[in-house]
Amino acid sequence: MKFMVFVNEKEDVLIQRFGKYVRTLKTPGIHIILPWENERKRIPMGLRQIEDTLNTKTKDDIFVDIPIKMHLQVVDSRKYFYDSTTPPDEQVIARVNATVKQLVSDMDFTDLYKTREQISMEAREKVGKEIEELYGMRLVDVIVDQPKADAKAVASFSSVKESERNKQTTINNAEADKRRTIADAEARKEALRLHGEGIAEQRNAIFQNYAEQFNKLADKGMSPEMAHEIILLAMALDTTRDAAEKGNVILTTTNPNELLSQVQALGKTLNKQRAAANDKGVPPVPQPAQKAPSPPKNPG
Repeated sequence: MKFMVFVNEKEDVLIQRFGKYVRTLKTPGIHIILPWENERKRIPMGLRQIEDTLNTKTKDDIFVDIPIKMHLQVVDSRKYFYDSTTPPDEQVIARVNATVKQLVSDMDFTDLYKTREQISMEAREKVGKEIEELYGMRLVDVIVDQPKADAKAVASFSSVKESERNKQTTINNAEADKRRTIADAEARKEALRLHGEGIAEQRNAIFQNYAEQFNKLADKGMSPEMAHEIILLAMALDTTRDAAEKGNVILTTTNPNELLSQVQALGKTLNKQRAAANDKGVPPVPQPAQKAPSPPKNPG
């Protein structure tokens, strides 16, 4: 009959008396027990690892094998040994697997690669306290390893995802084209608006200059009709000159000889008016400024 029990480091020894638990030996070293007591069980108290592979289905109907590692440590050796009718390790594996399975069922296959740490943390939080209360074991960590799926299932899944990506790319390209078209249209609209404002300002300047020149000619005694003809001829010549300076090819129905004849005719008329005024010995009386007629249309 044994009267001494040797306890190792990181080990609990359960002592029974007449088949009933009486105490736990925790301190390493030699312990004296009574003759009617006996060593019932040695429980390792250090950190240990158990492994399992969970076969389950994802949200997008892909069957996967998920390797799971659990780090456990017994914190209550009596509860660990006496309070479970089945081995506690099996109970821990079953509870962790059920939790991981529930989490995976709400995820797509690709999500498993990105959320393994999240799954591990949620599984530990959901069942850790329960495992410690029921089995006297602390669930230190849950490690969800890389999921594995059948090659055919992965190929089919990849094909579906590729099709979805192509569809999304087509939608994105169409949306980008739409935005570019709208932007181009708005830019053209703005350019036309600015161009129109520029033309309007240019015309206002031309009309204002036309009125000033007309009044000046009228103040010098020129008839309204003749002043109008001179301004119209000058504008036609200016337009032709401006276009020619830019190297453009100009097509016009105006005959240069006719323009020259008009200039000469106006010169003769002005000379006659000046000679008539000199013969009388009285300078021509300037006529009051006439209201400018409607501006001529720009020949250009």
